[in-house]
Amino acid sequence: MFDSFRKSVGQTAAVAKWKADQMMRSNRSQQEINNIKREVATARDQIAGALLDMRQRGEVVPSEIEPVCANVDALMAQLAEHESMLAAINAEQSPGAAPIGAAPATYATKSCPSCHTAVPAAAMFCTTCGYNFAAAPAAAEQKTTVPCPNCHFEVAGGTAFCPNCGTRVIPAS
Repeated sequence: MFDSFRKSVGQTAAVAKWKADQMMRSNRSQQEINNIKREVATARDQIAGALLDMRQRGEVVPSEIEPVCANVDALMAQLAEHESMLAAINAEQSPGAAPIGAAPATYATKSCPSCHTAVPAAAMFCTTCGYNFAAAPAAAEQKTTVPCPNCHFEVAGGTAFCPNCGTRVIPAS
C-alpha cells in the first residue's frame, strides 16, 4: 500500500513538474511573440513617419496612402486646436477677478458674438460656447452660417460650438 501511495505521489509530482515546465515554456513563447509584435509596431510607426515626412516635403506618396496622410493632417489640426483651447482655459481668470497684476478697474471684457456672454478681453475662446475669437476676422468676412450637425440650428461660420446645443461645429470654409 505504501509503495502504491509513493508511486502515485511520484506520478503526481512528475505531472506537476511537466505542467510547470510547460507553463514556463508557454510564457517564454508568449513573451517572444509580444516582443516581436512591439518591434513590428515600431517598424510600422517608422514607415508611417517616413511617408508623412515625404508628403510634407512635397514628394509623391502612393495614392492609397494619401487618404491616411490627409486624415493625419486633419487630426493634427484638431490636436493644435485643442491644445490652443487648453492653453486658453488654463489662462482663464475666475469671473470678476482681475488679471494678475492688474487693478480690478482695468479688467476689460468683450461680448461673444455667438452667445453674447461677457468674457475677458484677452480671451481667445468663449468660456460658454467655445467661440474662437482668433478666427473672428475670417468669420466676419464670410458672414455665412452652417447648420449644427446635431440640432440643425444655423450657426455663424467660424463658430466652434453650437450656441443652441453645444455640439462641436465644423466652421464653413
